[in-house]
Amino acid sequence: MGDKISIILPDDLKEEIDKLRDLIHEDQSSFIRKLLWKSVTHEKLEIALKQYLSNKISLGRAAENAGISIWEMLDELKSRNIMLNYKISETELEIEKILKKYKKI
Repeated sequence: MGDKISIILPDDLKEEIDKLRDLIHEDQSSFIRKLLWKSVTHEKLEIALKQYLSNKISLGRAAENAGISIWEMLDELKSRNIMLNYKISETELEIEKILKKYKKI
């Protein structure tokens, strides 16, 4: 199931959560879990992009760390007008992974 945690929310944040929750008629626990998952997903992507842009990790590793496909990562870069910094060696590794996945190697 998972661990139970307790948090204290500022009144204004609780009010905003309640307004949103009322719009979609969802129980509080489910809605807060959904918000947390969206936030975790967003943070993973932001951290992966920051590491990629500072040349700490490759595009493939950034996609993996963010929990998305390399194609989704490319779409994300495009939507943010970020230029691709992709090395030929990375391209070769990605092609090799694809070929292995489909048992062509």
